[in-house]
Amino acid sequence: MDSTVADPVIGRLLDGRYTAQERLAVGGMATVYVAHDNRLDRFVALKIMHPNLGHDPEFVARFHREANAVARLNTPCAVSILDQGSDTSPAGVLHYLVMELVRGRSLRQHLGMRGRLTVAEVVEIFEPVAEALAAAHAAGIIHRDIKPENILLGDDGRVKVADFGLARPVTNPTAALTGGVVMGTVGYLAPEQVTHGTAGMRSDVYAAGVMLFEMITGNLPHTGETPMSVAYQSVHGDVPAPSTVVPDVPAELDALTLRATARDPNHRPADGAALLAELRAILPYLPAPDAGEEYHSGFTGPLVAPPRPAPPRPPAGSQVAPTSMLGTGSGSSSGGRRRAQRTGPGSRLPVGPAVIAGVVVVCLVLGVLMLRALVGGGKPEVPLLIGLAKADAEQDLRDVGLAFTYGAEIASTQIPQGHVVEQDPKDGAAVSDGAVVTLRLSSGAPKATVPDLAGLTVDQALPKLTEAKLADGGRSSEASDTVPQGQVVRTEPAAGAVVDPSTSVKLVLSSGPSSVAVPSDIIGMTFDEAKARLDALNLNLTVQQSNVASDSVDPGHVVRSSPDPGQRVNAGGAVTLFVAQEADDDDDGGDGSGVMVTVPNVVGKSWSDAERILNRLGLNADRSNWFAERVTGQSPKAGRKIEKGSTVHLKTEFRVGN
Repeated sequence: MDSTVADPVIGRLLDGRYTAQERLAVGGMATVYVAHDNRLDRFVALKIMHPNLGHDPEFVARFHREANAVARLNTPCAVSILDQGSDTSPAGVLHYLVMELVRGRSLRQHLGMRGRLTVAEVVEIFEPVAEALAAAHAAGIIHRDIKPENILLGDDGRVKVADFGLARPVTNPTAALTGGVVMGTVGYLAPEQVTHGTAGMRSDVYAAGVMLFEMITGNLPHTGETPMSVAYQSVHGDVPAPSTVVPDVPAELDALTLRATARDPNHRPADGAALLAELRAILPYLPAPDAGEEYHSGFTGPLVAPPRPAPPRPPAGSQVAPTSMLGTGSGSSSGGRRRAQRTGPGSRLPVGPAVIAGVVVVCLVLGVLMLRALVGGGKPEVPLLIGLAKADAEQDLRDVGLAFTYGAEIASTQIPQGHVVEQDPKDGAAVSDGAVVTLRLSSGAPKATVPDLAGLTVDQALPKLTEAKLADGGRSSEASDTVPQGQVVRTEPAAGAVVDPSTSVKLVLSSGPSSVAVPSDIIGMTFDEAKARLDALNLNLTVQQSNVASDSVDPGHVVRSSPDPGQRVNAGGAVTLFVAQEADDDDDGGDGSGVMVTVPNVVGKSWSDAERILNRLGLNADRSNWFAERVTGQSPKAGRKIEKGSTVHLKTEFRVGN
């Protein structure tokens, strides 16, 4: 019977949106279906976690956390994750991922059909793989399971990497035995994954290098009768140059393969970006593809996480080590590898894929543990933690029985904020059980600090902004009683502020003081001299003059001021200068009323007219000659202000014709 008929998920509507239509693949931890997105009317790949795994909260949390991380990848070379969620079924809660549906075949299928590939075709496939790894590593994501089964060759000619970041250790007793090892296909495990139990960016590079060797030669570099023997070879044996298997391989491609598969992680390209850069550096020296050469599958059926046919057969007498991975790997296709047919009455019922996967995992775990016991000296080794998120690094340390503490954060443009930048001891160090590993996390890209520019001129301040990697944000001004005019009072943002590089910083310049004390040296100056002195204060003062009688100061000079010298006057305020005028000894004072009257000019008038004018203003008049009528002079002079009731003395003379 077709297994899809009995599958309860087929035809079911998940989360009110996705209808599963056809089963594509069954793996150790998930089943993949073609599904219809009823909301957007499109076909997608629906990956549903096996219900028995959904009971582990830590596993489910990692399943969704890693999916969120991969969804942020910005590269066309990775299979896109479109959605994630959970749906309740009679069997329990189903956790699922919705992915881009890729039509084509896997690289494993392609190698099974073609054997080894041409150099040009190898490059056409390997470059997008390296590009996908570069994007993932830049985002702090480690694939952990690079192999031909996870490389999809689309019918449209595009190459995509599947299952990014989803191969995580499961925190159940079996997985705990692995000490943090991510169980991918054993032939692609880096030596440090076997000996240290951890995966990092360089282990992804190693797996890609093994896959590069396999595409060039048609075989894996290490083969054996058991998983343990294959793992042992990866730890103790170098990957040979492809040219030792296939003649005429370009030396540049030989060198790249050997670099990527170096046993010492420090001798490999540091990450996907470095691997991609090295590949592109040798492209001009590699043969161009022949006309019409292509790797398109020509397959028209839908495949996401396509079936896994058996890999190319190794030389007689040996076999490629089988594997099972604890990730959301695609597993077999619809129906997978066909189950063995019953051949007689005594035949057993077929064994389910999950059971087979579990048996293989246990065998591989035990083999890896034995190998680690042989090569590890019995002491726990510090895993490689650089690039891991804080929570993941802590879990990896707990898995091997080590403690952790944190040092100061370090700015980094390469490692995202909250991920490990440094570790002490370094990875691979043999330490005692319970030893403490000091971790330092990335604080993100380096920041800039606004320098203290107070008191500097603009010409002095701008070079310091440039030195601090900050931009000129223009000028504004404000009054300052302490900072000279034209110098920096403060900045916006303030000095000491931590900001992103290239942030604009505004210089606030002093426009001078907001108030000033009236200078004392204006007393005794002429009015014009005192006014010039006040104008020089740049407070836009209004200077007024008032004349007063004075016996102590020469006429025309300042007697006093208002406000008084020493008192402060605000910008835009007024200062009155009292200027001495000539003393007049002829006036006899007023009536004490305090009412001031301006003396009119009566010179040239007759005595009687002059007296009448003065009396009308409340002033008295007398004359020097009682018999003379013509006024020829007066005191006080015209224009003087005198108190009402004062006497104006008139000089009268006889004139011919009077």
